[in-house]
Amino acid sequence: MASDDDFFVIRRFEKLGARVALLMQNQIVQLEDALRAEDTSCTIACGDNGTFIGDPRPRRQQVMDDLVWRLERYQRFVLDYSELKARPDATKRQITNVENWLENNNQPIRPAEVAFVGKEDLMPMVPRVKPPLRRFIDRFDISDRILCWRRRSKKLTRRHYNHPDNFESETTTYSEEGRIDKFVTCVTIGLGLVMLIAPLWLLQYVYSAEPDMKARLKIITGFLIAFTIFVSIVAVARPFEVLAATAAYGAVLMVFMQLGDPEKR
Repeated sequence: MASDDDFFVIRRFEKLGARVALLMQNQIVQLEDALRAEDTSCTIACGDNGTFIGDPRPRRQQVMDDLVWRLERYQRFVLDYSELKARPDATKRQITNVENWLENNNQPIRPAEVAFVGKEDLMPMVPRVKPPLRRFIDRFDISDRILCWRRRSKKLTRRHYNHPDNFESETTTYSEEGRIDKFVTCVTIGLGLVMLIAPLWLLQYVYSAEPDMKARLKIITGFLIAFTIFVSIVAVARPFEVLAATAAYGAVLMVFMQLGDPEKR
């Protein structure tokens, strides 16, 4: 399972984590109530709640000592648990990869030890945020159909080629992630250049053939829509970031239109 990031999935234990957090919180609440009761009793009896060194209530000091390590443990657990909750879920493809590998290799691991694969709270050990175009390639196994994007089934460690820790599987192939990422980058750059150069020539051609403002506005509108779709596909961007990029692109197109109009120069 450690041979590739798309194989290594583990459980998040969401329900157990929530129960443990609530348990630790309840323990701290009980100590908080006990400390409040001690403060109230001390106020009535001696009226001195302003010292730690000469505290007249030994029980209060015990409660405080207990709170120190319980709060530290609780806060550390909450931070760790929140980080786990924020991690993305394992994709259907990653889970299917593990299930297929187990089935194709005659269940090499005891069923009880891999029963977690069917749980709902799985997450990848090393999550990768991929743009929609990259996810499209993974979803339809396009990399498996292109030979230059595939590695041989023998997955080598950093040891010698014939080291016994190396393994071989006739049913397992690995994608060349670096090559696929470079391909996606090249597609992004190529389409980006087209989106910048094509409207410049089209606007100039339309103005030369028939100086009609409506025709140029139609071209700009079409390229703005195409650019919005383009950014949504090739980039990992939130909606307002897509709109901001589209607005900047629209401003560039308006400059192109002004440059193509001699009367505006």
